[in-house]
Amino acid sequence: MSVQITTAMVEQYSGNVYHLAQQRGSRLRNAVRTETVVGKNAYFEQIGSTAARQRTSRHSDTPQMDTPHARRRVSMVDYDWADLIDSEDRVRLLVDPTGPYAQAAAMAMGRALDDSVITAADGTAYTGVAGGTSTVYDSSMTVDVQVGISPAADTGLNVGKLRAAKENLDSNDCDPDEARFCVINAKQLSNLLAETEITSSDYNTVKALIH
Repeated sequence: MSVQITTAMVEQYSGNVYHLAQQRGSRLRNAVRTETVVGKNAYFEQIGSTAARQRTSRHSDTPQMDTPHARRRVSMVDYDWADLIDSEDRVRLLVDPTGPYAQAAAMAMGRALDDSVITAADGTAYTGVAGGTSTVYDSSMTVDVQVGISPAADTGLNVGKLRAAKENLDSNDCDPDEARFCVINAKQLSNLLAETEITSSDYNTVKALIH
């Protein structure tokens, strides 16, 4: 065999494009309500609870119960994404990157949506007639980091914290018929899976967190 045969050797390239590991789009889109908005701000009307009064005498005047009204302002936030492919680049490429680029853009926009949802979840709300009143997150709805372990110490996600979170929602009469979502990261999931009550079949038949 000729010692110069190496000159004829070729390199093989794949005709496919693979995305590296990443969150593939939004995970929280279905956890929030979507609305069509025209303008830079939108307002949502809210009403609070009232109490019924016991009638103690016949033919008494019917009392007026002033229903409390509130208004929540939301403001539009814009995101964009762009990349360029020159015509001459297409001639030099084995693959057409337009499809994978579009997929990358969609996944990036989905992650941006999730970031907005997470930021707003315990962020400052803007209320009042013109949305000029800043209403901070109610810290009483926060489950302490030491819940679920004895003696008390900072600990990761556990069944005790989930029960405490459910108790907070139930105590505030949050609609039990509406879906509830728990947003956790990989570390918190790992902590939860270390709980015997989660992994043991002795507990799995008891749906402790079901309404």
